[in-house]
Amino acid sequence: MINDSALDSDVHDINPVALERALRSASLDLQQIIASVAGRYLDNGRHRYSSGVRLPTWRTLLTIDDQVFENRGFRARHDETVRSTFVRFSDSRLCAMDLDEPVDWRRDDDNLPAVYLLVRALVQADATDIATQD
Repeated sequence: MINDSALDSDVHDINPVALERALRSASLDLQQIIASVAGRYLDNGRHRYSSGVRLPTWRTLLTIDDQVFENRGFRARHDETVRSTFVRFSDSRLCAMDLDEPVDWRRDDDNLPAVYLLVRALVQADATDIATQD
């Protein structure tokens, strides 16, 4: 979720305590924004994730990724150095996936995109909620 190489060049000029605080703040903000944006795509009637129902596609995750990182509030609240530490789809091998295929939630590659990790957690939590209701 964190792109360590993004910090290599800039880390010498930044107070490590301030950087850690900024990363924590940005991470919490990012989680809220991802949950909000993903909710628009995942919670509508066509995309309930109980068994036998269509799963989100890689294209959906890529769209969520684009909208999250272009969010004006997120961009205004967090410095570019901090924003660039989060792994995006363009930074990962997942960008080469067939975009119209359902997402494979079993991926455990290094440097998975933040959107992949957080949406996976949302989908798994939703599946757990559905299972306990049945």
